[in-house]
Amino acid sequence: MRFVLLLLLIARMIHADAQSQAGSSDGRVEILNADEWLFGGPSGAQRLKGNVRFKHADALMRCDSAHLFEDQRVDAFSSVAIEQGDSLRAYADLLRYNGQQRIARLSGNVRLNDGTMELITPSLDYDLRARRAAYAQGGRIVSARDSSVLTSQVGAYDADRRAFLFGKDVVLEHPERRIRTDTMHYVTSTGISTFFSGTVIEQGQTLIRTLGGHYDTRSGRARFTRRTSVLSKGRILEGDSLHYDRKDGHGLAWGHVTIADSSGEMRVLGDQGAYSETDDRSMVTGHAELHLRMGADTLYLHGDTLFAHPEANGRRITARQGVRFFKSDLQGACDTLTFSDADSLIRMRHRPVLWNGPDQITGDTIRIVLKDGRAHRLHVHGNAFLLSHADSVRLDQVTGSTMTGYFSGDALERLDVEGNARTVYFTKEKKENAEEIFAVNRADCSRIRVRMKDGGIASVTFLDRPDAVLHPIAKAPKEELLLPGAQDRGSERPTSRAGIFTR
Repeated sequence: MRFVLLLLLIARMIHADAQSQAGSSDGRVEILNADEWLFGGPSGAQRLKGNVRFKHADALMRCDSAHLFEDQRVDAFSSVAIEQGDSLRAYADLLRYNGQQRIARLSGNVRLNDGTMELITPSLDYDLRARRAAYAQGGRIVSARDSSVLTSQVGAYDADRRAFLFGKDVVLEHPERRIRTDTMHYVTSTGISTFFSGTVIEQGQTLIRTLGGHYDTRSGRARFTRRTSVLSKGRILEGDSLHYDRKDGHGLAWGHVTIADSSGEMRVLGDQGAYSETDDRSMVTGHAELHLRMGADTLYLHGDTLFAHPEANGRRITARQGVRFFKSDLQGACDTLTFSDADSLIRMRHRPVLWNGPDQITGDTIRIVLKDGRAHRLHVHGNAFLLSHADSVRLDQVTGSTMTGYFSGDALERLDVEGNARTVYFTKEKKENAEEIFAVNRADCSRIRVRMKDGGIASVTFLDRPDAVLHPIAKAPKEELLLPGAQDRGSERPTSRAGIFTR
């Protein structure tokens, strides 16, 4: 359908002026020279042979032989040439010229040259009054400025604007780039291309795919206004609109932005994004979301702004302000988070909190070591605190200066707590097939080991001499049931991917 519309547009460009001005006087076709001049030819035509030259309005025409008709039509044969103005030249084997409409139909080894380019095509319609040309049997344009070559099946040319409209199988070859598209507008004097359909631009290690926009082939600056992606050095920047500068390697994107590794293991979504080829840094903001493949699962993370930059043997992702993440077995929140794929390490700072099953862990900083896409080890430094619900109202609590956790499968299996370690641990017993809390163990110890099972605390082992008291639940002092610093932050916990955007 697009191809048909393009042909109609080209036909309109060629014939619009001719139809509106048909019959207008540009003077009669003037014969300047002929070696032989015969009258009374077919249909009353004058026959001219040898070094034939015509003049009509501002155009000069040459050929080996010609027929000149009374109605100002000319059929010219062999070595046909048309000169118009200071620079426009056309050459062909055959010319059929309508002097009233000033339409030239050239065929056979047609060449059109304006000083900046040469068009080669089997046939060409040229409107000398409007200075517009069109072809529909394939064309090849060679630029005199940079030796670039453009081919297409159909095309139209406006000589005054030095602008082309190309259609169907358009390919622009340049020493530095290759452009493939279906429809393109190109101005030879400026080197600016405009695309109206799916387009691929290959330029060194950079691959651009766009549905529409402008590209300055000389400066390397692009303004794409429809869905566009830029692939460079294994990174993809994609957006509904995109600006790209080849010289400084900077790209800016707006609307449904994606920045991703070509491997697909990591990608970032957002409303606005920026990427620099020179230092391989990127930034995304506005509903920013990181997707990180972790084995068969995916971690979804949100922060007001996400940054990525290279480091030794990998990349580092930094999320700032309002950070929340969700994975089926692990959720968290903090103000600043970094992820390093070189050492598979997540670092959480500024009020970090982590949830694994029913367990909540907080501290000044939290580090999570990943292995095979799963949480493998946990390090909490400064004011380390574990909360786990013993029942709907009571909390098991463990706190200390530092905490080291060990995961088995997707669950926290063991915690080693050191430095001023304290615990509140509720013990249970079975009564009539139901567990009931009957006592609370309140203990202080320099080192504590906590075993986890089925999402709760299974046992607490005091590794040094503890100061411990076991209170029957009915007689336990209230001040012994809640340690200083205990804070249930469950309201901050994201429970789904969508939940990471809810503060």
